[in-house]
Amino acid sequence: MQLKKTVTKKDAVMINLGAIIGAGIFVIIGLASYKAGPAVIISILFSGIIAMFTGLSFSEIARHVAKEGGVYEYAKSVVSPSVGFVGGWMWTFGNIIGISAVSLSFGSYFDELFGLNYNPVILAILCIITFMVLNIIGIKNSAKTITVLVIINVAVLIIFIFSGITRFSASNFNDFIPHGYSGIITGTALIFFAFTGFSRVTTISDEVINPEKTIPFAIITSIIISSILYITVALVLLGLKPYYAYSTSSSPLTLAISSLKSRYLDIIISIGGVTATAGVTLTGILGTSRVLFAMGRDKELPEKIGYIDKFSTPDIAIVLSSLLGIIFLIFVSFGTIVEASNSSVLISYIIINFSAIVLYYELKKTSSGNGMIKSHYFLIIPILGISTIILIILFINLYSLMITSIILTVSVVYYAVKSRFYKGKPVPGHSEVRAFGRIMRFSKEFKRNKT
Repeated sequence: MQLKKTVTKKDAVMINLGAIIGAGIFVIIGLASYKAGPAVIISILFSGIIAMFTGLSFSEIARHVAKEGGVYEYAKSVVSPSVGFVGGWMWTFGNIIGISAVSLSFGSYFDELFGLNYNPVILAILCIITFMVLNIIGIKNSAKTITVLVIINVAVLIIFIFSGITRFSASNFNDFIPHGYSGIITGTALIFFAFTGFSRVTTISDEVINPEKTIPFAIITSIIISSILYITVALVLLGLKPYYAYSTSSSPLTLAISSLKSRYLDIIISIGGVTATAGVTLTGILGTSRVLFAMGRDKELPEKIGYIDKFSTPDIAIVLSSLLGIIFLIFVSFGTIVEASNSSVLISYIIINFSAIVLYYELKKTSSGNGMIKSHYFLIIPILGISTIILIILFINLYSLMITSIILTVSVVYYAVKSRFYKGKPVPGHSEVRAFGRIMRFSKEFKRNKT
């Protein structure tokens, strides 16, 4: 049984927006505002630009490698299976940790909206289980749900913006860079946590219609739309209350709008917090399960993980990613979750930018490369992507980097042991084939499909 191509261009954009417009704008933006001050606007702009560098690298590879698995499949096809495995492992664990963080925010917003006085962890676990089931019964159902959630999120943010403008205080921007330029970079590192969702659509390439065109469009469009929304929301947020008011707030939009003293607005923002964090949790399970599925399909992980059920979904991979999210949720603190998730995903993005550099040189040797890939433009972009990501990593706390280092070490050791165990045995996707051969094969397949 094979995965079905049911995801349209609109669905792809919505899946990415659902992954980006969530905990970042409803939770992290408060902490980032405190760290960077009003200059958080610059932090958001930097985050968007950094995301665009890596997004363009993803996009160019997507034109040649349209297969389920995201970072794993892209790096495997362009560089080597070992690099692909490490990149996929880091991306997957980073996003599984992210599922934990976002679902916990969901629990807090849900409890605040309905006044249940329940433990947010319990609500977060119920949230993960609910979306695990929704993912199992089909990606089209998930895509429809994500579209509804994104529409609600954007509507809530628009209401927040227009309501907040009525009490906007320009004096809150007088001390524009209170913590210096290091504060701006720290804010960028925090905000980038939200932007990491731009690669979500690459994990479902086998289910996307016309992936070589749809995926680049979805990546670039979602980054532009979310950047505009984030900057506008940040302006209103800081116009309502000074940056230091958000030092300990886990629901900054609710705190900001409270100055208007409107119970209806409080309810609307809480609804937005619930739907936004729900959307990121749903897309998180969707993306991580597909990468685990791709690894199982190639027998890099136990083969059963690559099984597809009667709904044409990888149900075992979905259950596995959900259970891992629940484990991290129970045993790791929120602050550590956010930064550990961030740093793990950033490592995978360094790998994807490196893969884009390899792709550039391989395609430059042949006539199969298009005009843009032959120019220096597509060599500079991934180099800038790697450089800016390393800058962000330098501002992530040491404890979170230690967690990331452990995850990275485990992936390398696992792959080394597995390779030794299978030495001399043919394992799909396991042989170290030169990138050029893989790229040419995919290019020929695309040409054949178009004709």
